[in-house]
Amino acid sequence: MDIASFQTSLEHWGYLLLFFASFGGGYTAIVAAGVFCALGKLDITLSLLISFTGNCIGSSLLAYLARTQKKEFTRLLQKHRRKLALTHIYMQKYGIWLIFFSKFLYGIKTIVPLGIGLSHYSLKKFILYNIPACILFTGSIGLISFFASNWMLDLFSKIEKIKGWQIALILFIFLSCIFLSMQIISKKKH
Repeated sequence: MDIASFQTSLEHWGYLLLFFASFGGGYTAIVAAGVFCALGKLDITLSLLISFTGNCIGSSLLAYLARTQKKEFTRLLQKHRRKLALTHIYMQKYGIWLIFFSKFLYGIKTIVPLGIGLSHYSLKKFILYNIPACILFTGSIGLISFFASNWMLDLFSKIEKIKGWQIALILFIFLSCIFLSMQIISKKKH
C-alpha cells in the first residue's frame, strides 16, 4: 500500500475505525487520531466527538449488557471475580469518582462498567456520570496527543536544520548526564 492510498483509506475509514476502537476504551485510537489531526489528515473536533460517542456508548452498553445478562457475564468473568469485588468496594469508597478515574486506568476501564452492571448501582446514574467522564477522557487524551504532535513536528523541523556533529554532541551530553545520574543514585550510602 502506497502513501496516497493509505491517506485515501484514512480519510474514508478513519472516523469509523476511531468510533469502533473507542468502543472499548481506545487509548491508542484517540492518540492516533490526535496525531493524524496534527498532520492535517483528520479534523480534531470531529475526531473528539466521534471518540467520545464511541467511548460513551461502549461503556454504557457494557454496563447494560452485564445488568441484563448477569448469569452469562458472571460465568464469563469467573477469573476476574477479585477485580469485580474490588470494583464494588471501590465504588462504595470512592463513589462517582471511580467512574471518572477508571477511564484513565488501563485494565480496569472495562471492569468498572461490568462491575456496575452486575451490582445494584443505578444504570441511569452511571450513564449520567459516564457522559462527563467520557468527555474528560477523550478531550484530555485527544488534545494532549494533538498538541504534543504539533510540538514534536516543530521539534523535528528544527532538528532537521542542525548539523550531524551537533546532534551527536547533544546526544553524547544527554547520555552522559543520564549515566552519571544513575551512578550517583545507585551508590550505596555508607
